[in-house]
Amino acid sequence: MRQAFDAWKRTVTRGASTRAIAERLDSNGPRVKRHLEESDPPVADTVIELARAYGANPVEGLIAAGLLTRSDVDRAATKDALAEVPMLQLLEEAAERERRAVERRTPAHERPVESEERRNRRFRRKIGEGML
Repeated sequence: MRQAFDAWKRTVTRGASTRAIAERLDSNGPRVKRHLEESDPPVADTVIELARAYGANPVEGLIAAGLLTRSDVDRAATKDALAEVPMLQLLEEAAERERRAVERRTPAHERPVESEERRNRRFRRKIGEGML
């Protein structure tokens, strides 16, 4: 994990020295060395500070340092994204997924024929969602 962080830090800072990084962070060399080079894992606050000072994504730095995993980030992003979706849309999506699952399990000759009204409703919904 240490190698991944060191590579990330080298890339973000373009190989800057500890002293140059400290100046950029408006800090001192011993603190930067202690937090980013000697501490294992690196200190999260300093990783975030470094990323922001160099215009990099702090999340990538925390992942490289082993302080977060990709799945941690993905779970948080998914939860936030779902929180923004209206409940009705979530329910419609769940119902549609269940309908497709039942359809896959039901032999073709036993499936009901879709009514023209249902086809039109589905078509209008897709237009409304910007899918067509």
